[in-house]
Amino acid sequence: MKVIYWLVVIVVSAPLVLIAVIYGASELGGEVVTLDRSTPSGETSSVRIWIVDDGYSSLIEHGDADSFWMKQLADSPQLQLIRGDGTANYLGTTDGDSHDLYHRLRRAKYGWADQVVGFFSGDVAECQGLPVRLQTAG
Repeated sequence: MKVIYWLVVIVVSAPLVLIAVIYGASELGGEVVTLDRSTPSGETSSVRIWIVDDGYSSLIEHGDADSFWMKQLADSPQLQLIRGDGTANYLGTTDGDSHDLYHRLRRAKYGWADQVVGFFSGDVAECQGLPVRLQTAG
Protein backbone atom coordinates (compact mmCIF):
# COMPACT_ATOMS: atom_id res chain seq x y z
CA MET A 1 0.00 0.00 0.00
CA LYS A 2 2.86 2.39 0.80
CA VAL A 3 4.30 1.88 -2.69
CA ILE A 4 1.01 2.91 -4.31
CA TYR A 5 0.74 5.92 -1.98
CA TRP A 6 4.23 7.15 -2.88
CA LEU A 7 3.65 6.51 -6.57
CA VAL A 8 0.50 8.65 -6.46
CA VAL A 9 2.35 11.38 -4.53
CA ILE A 10 5.12 11.44 -7.13
CA VAL A 11 2.75 11.42 -10.10
CA VAL A 12 0.66 14.24 -8.63
CA SER A 13 3.53 16.38 -7.35
CA ALA A 14 5.93 16.08 -10.32
CA PRO A 15 3.92 18.41 -12.62
CA LEU A 16 3.49 20.91 -9.78
CA VAL A 17 7.22 20.94 -9.10
CA LEU A 18 7.93 21.37 -12.82
CA ILE A 19 5.57 24.34 -13.04
CA ALA A 20 7.11 25.87 -9.92
CA VAL A 21 10.65 25.49 -11.31
CA ILE A 22 9.76 27.11 -14.65
CA TYR A 23 7.76 29.90 -13.03
CA GLY A 24 10.47 30.52 -10.45
CA ALA A 25 13.18 30.70 -13.10
CA SER A 26 11.18 33.05 -15.29
CA GLU A 27 10.15 35.37 -12.45
CA LEU A 28 13.26 35.27 -10.27
CA GLY A 29 15.93 34.88 -12.94
CA GLY A 30 16.29 38.56 -13.73
CA GLU A 31 14.41 41.59 -14.98
CA VAL A 32 10.79 40.93 -15.90
CA VAL A 33 8.67 43.61 -17.57
CA THR A 34 4.92 43.78 -18.07
CA LEU A 35 3.72 44.25 -21.64
CA ASP A 36 0.23 45.54 -22.33
CA ARG A 37 -0.90 44.04 -25.63
CA SER A 38 -4.12 44.03 -27.60
CA THR A 39 -6.37 41.00 -27.89
CA PRO A 40 -8.70 39.97 -30.73
CA SER A 41 -11.67 41.19 -28.65
CA GLY A 42 -10.20 44.71 -28.55
CA GLU A 43 -9.21 44.53 -24.91
CA THR A 44 -5.75 44.89 -23.45
CA SER A 45 -4.08 42.05 -21.61
CA SER A 46 -0.90 42.17 -19.60
CA VAL A 47 1.84 39.58 -19.92
CA ARG A 48 5.14 39.35 -18.06
CA ILE A 49 8.18 38.82 -20.27
CA TRP A 50 11.94 39.15 -20.39
CA ILE A 51 13.59 42.08 -22.11
CA VAL A 52 17.12 42.60 -23.41
CA ASP A 53 18.88 45.76 -24.47
CA ASP A 54 20.76 46.18 -27.72
CA GLY A 55 22.41 49.56 -27.87
CA TYR A 56 19.71 52.23 -28.21
CA SER A 57 16.84 49.78 -28.51
CA SER A 58 15.45 46.80 -26.63
CA LEU A 59 14.13 43.43 -27.74
CA ILE A 60 11.31 41.28 -26.44
CA GLU A 61 9.88 38.03 -27.72
CA HIS A 62 6.35 36.91 -27.03
CA GLY A 63 4.47 35.04 -29.72
CA ASP A 64 5.07 33.95 -33.26
CA ALA A 65 4.39 35.70 -36.56
CA ASP A 66 0.78 34.45 -36.57
CA SER A 67 -0.04 35.91 -33.15
CA PHE A 68 -2.81 38.50 -33.22
CA TRP A 69 -0.82 41.15 -31.40
CA MET A 70 2.20 40.65 -33.68
CA LYS A 71 0.04 41.20 -36.75
CA GLN A 72 -1.38 44.36 -35.13
CA LEU A 73 2.07 45.92 -34.74
CA ALA A 74 2.15 47.00 -38.39
CA ASP A 75 -1.03 49.08 -37.91
CA SER A 76 -0.52 50.04 -34.30
CA PRO A 77 3.14 49.92 -33.24
CA GLN A 78 2.59 51.76 -29.94
CA LEU A 79 3.37 49.55 -26.96
CA GLN A 80 3.42 50.20 -23.26
CA LEU A 81 5.71 48.37 -20.85
CA ILE A 82 6.02 48.57 -17.12
CA ARG A 83 9.74 48.35 -16.50
CA GLY A 84 11.07 48.77 -13.00
CA ASP A 85 9.05 51.43 -11.22
CA GLY A 86 7.93 53.24 -14.35
CA THR A 87 5.77 52.91 -17.41
CA ALA A 88 7.37 53.57 -20.78
CA ASN A 89 5.93 53.94 -24.25
CA TYR A 90 7.65 52.29 -27.18
CA LEU A 91 7.25 51.81 -30.88
CA GLY A 92 7.55 48.13 -31.69
CA THR A 93 8.47 46.47 -34.96
CA THR A 94 8.92 42.79 -35.61
CA ASP A 95 12.56 41.94 -36.28
CA GLY A 96 12.98 38.33 -37.37
CA ASP A 97 16.61 38.98 -38.29
CA SER A 98 17.38 39.52 -34.60
CA HIS A 99 16.22 36.08 -33.44
CA ASP A 100 19.71 34.72 -32.73
CA LEU A 101 20.86 38.06 -31.31
CA TYR A 102 17.88 38.14 -28.95
CA HIS A 103 18.67 34.68 -27.65
CA ARG A 104 22.39 35.46 -27.21
CA LEU A 105 21.57 38.62 -25.27
CA ARG A 106 18.95 36.75 -23.25
CA ARG A 107 21.40 34.00 -22.32
CA ALA A 108 23.97 36.61 -21.27
CA LYS A 109 21.45 38.56 -19.18
CA TYR A 110 19.39 35.77 -17.59
CA GLY A 111 22.04 33.00 -17.40
CA TRP A 112 20.84 30.04 -15.34
CA ALA A 113 17.18 31.05 -15.64
CA ASP A 114 17.42 31.08 -19.44
CA GLN A 115 19.01 27.64 -19.34
CA VAL A 116 16.20 26.27 -17.16
CA VAL A 117 13.44 27.75 -19.32
CA GLY A 118 15.24 26.66 -22.50
CA PHE A 119 15.61 23.12 -21.20
CA PHE A 120 11.85 22.76 -20.81
CA SER A 121 10.72 24.85 -23.80
CA GLY A 122 13.30 23.74 -26.37
CA ASP A 123 16.45 25.24 -27.75
CA VAL A 124 16.87 28.30 -29.94
CA ALA A 125 16.59 26.30 -33.16
CA GLU A 126 13.10 25.13 -32.13
CA CYS A 127 11.93 28.58 -31.05
CA GLN A 128 9.09 29.98 -33.16
CA GLY A 129 9.08 33.31 -31.36
CA LEU A 130 9.44 36.52 -33.30
CA PRO A 131 11.53 39.25 -31.67
CA VAL A 132 10.08 42.73 -31.42
CA ARG A 133 12.48 45.66 -31.48
CA LEU A 134 11.43 48.49 -29.18
CA GLN A 135 12.36 52.11 -29.77
CA THR A 136 11.47 54.66 -27.12
CA ALA A 137 8.47 56.68 -28.29
CA GLY A 138 9.21 60.36 -28.04
